[in-house]
Amino acid sequence: MSASDKFVFFLRGPADVDQMTPVIWQCLKNDVEVLAVIASEYPIDSDFRLAFLTTLNGFQVRAMPQLNADAATNRSLRALRPLWCYYRVRRMLQKEAASLCVFEWGDGIWPNSKISSPTAFIRRRFFAEFVLQAQYACASLGIPTVSLPHGHSTKLTLIRSTSVLGVLDANTRKLPFSNRSSFAKYVFAAQYHRDVIVENSDISPANIEVWGSARFSPEWTRILYEISPPADLPKHTAQQTCTVLFFVPKWRNLIDRPMTIKLLIALAAVPTIQLVIKGHIRGSESHLTETEIAAITAGGPAVFPNHSAPSTSLIAAADVLIDADSSIAFDAINLGKLYIRPRYLQQDSVKTVFDRYGAALQADSQDQIIGALSRVPLPVIEVSDEFR
Repeated sequence: MSASDKFVFFLRGPADVDQMTPVIWQCLKNDVEVLAVIASEYPIDSDFRLAFLTTLNGFQVRAMPQLNADAATNRSLRALRPLWCYYRVRRMLQKEAASLCVFEWGDGIWPNSKISSPTAFIRRRFFAEFVLQAQYACASLGIPTVSLPHGHSTKLTLIRSTSVLGVLDANTRKLPFSNRSSFAKYVFAAQYHRDVIVENSDISPANIEVWGSARFSPEWTRILYEISPPADLPKHTAQQTCTVLFFVPKWRNLIDRPMTIKLLIALAAVPTIQLVIKGHIRGSESHLTETEIAAITAGGPAVFPNHSAPSTSLIAAADVLIDADSSIAFDAINLGKLYIRPRYLQQDSVKTVFDRYGAALQADSQDQIIGALSRVPLPVIEVSDEFR
């Protein structure tokens, strides 16, 4: 990197912002100018991470709500795509003098030789998703592209959910990732995750690198929790002694949903616990039905924060985190919180870093979890140097 560089980050929403902010921060620390393009209706003015970046020299953010990431399923939004067609994106990159473009994980692009007809050419140049238009523009201008992971997988194995098995069956038992070879660098946070994807997909390892995770570095964790807004949670009742934060898992990750609901009902009924239940940032993957919510709250006063409530704020306010397999657990561990992984809720075929390196209270039953939460003081789990 040099002071003459300018990097353009293409972000599609809060998950991208969460993962990319520490990378942008490092770029700005090294005097590299950064333009962040938000290609969705995400309300950037209310994001505390973007607000932090705007206090630093060399940062610009541009919102493009007409480029909603959900446009693929919305005809009116899809019709607006020509407003930011390949040619306009190309001019933008030339005007910005971009020297590198950074994308979140996703599809790469096919070479022009793959265009089979004039109709395909028009569709690619005018109606392809914005981040693909940007990649085509980069290719024509000779601007290198990097694809960074949208999280830090805790899984040591491929989760063979129904949807994944369907993709494998339709693609000769391999995930169809070959077009991702178009990136100059396709980055993984961990070697074990790289190995899983290379083994189970048709991606070429030629451009793959393992760079670690800026998002879960202790240095960034400290800053992130300093700038996070305080959580808006009710005060403890006279009986409540600790706040337990439960992240609803992605059901497709081989999770036993009825057993999960049973655990939540039991936790809500414990009078010493303030139970806070938060869905995943991709809400459709971890939602609770009205019937499930009613069953949980019938046992006790569970708290359901607003969907937009930052997970960091909730973790900061909690004494305990319960989560099946999300990398957000790394935050709790970095902050010295008790992290409980209810591994009995997930199929035995799923193996995680917590199975190999520890750092979690791995619970095999509901009674074990409630027993641990009833202890005063709470259990302390040693975190090995190997895990860190």
